[in-house]
Amino acid sequence: MNLQTQRMLGQQSTAEFNGLHVDALQIGQINEMRQGPEIRRKNNCIVNTGGKLMREEVERRRKEHRAKFEVAEDVWTSIVLPRPDNPLVLLDRKREELKSLAKELDNVVARIAAIEQTESLDQVTGTKRPHE
Repeated sequence: MNLQTQRMLGQQSTAEFNGLHVDALQIGQINEMRQGPEIRRKNNCIVNTGGKLMREEVERRRKEHRAKFEVAEDVWTSIVLPRPDNPLVLLDRKREELKSLAKELDNVVARIAAIEQTESLDQVTGTKRPHE
């Protein structure tokens, strides 16, 4: 989850966004446009080339981000995330799908074997039959 957040923000350090309700993709677009010799990237994410940020610096950046990027409360409180399916039910569905695919594979293998057997009989008898 943290790695995906870093990709969306376009930067490795996420501490300055802790506790904020922001549009990560908007910040990612801004970070994508940042260029210069002081900007170092790793896997398309900006990485810190200096030392660890002091607590005061992180707080200053957080205040700045809150003023620039924070989404209105009525917007983020109205977001409803879908509930994921019960993992056990999902696992059962996947097992049934796997059984069905295994049966289908067995049928295909049987049909191939029948065709190969017919072709080998045709070679022995010298007959030619049209293929299905």
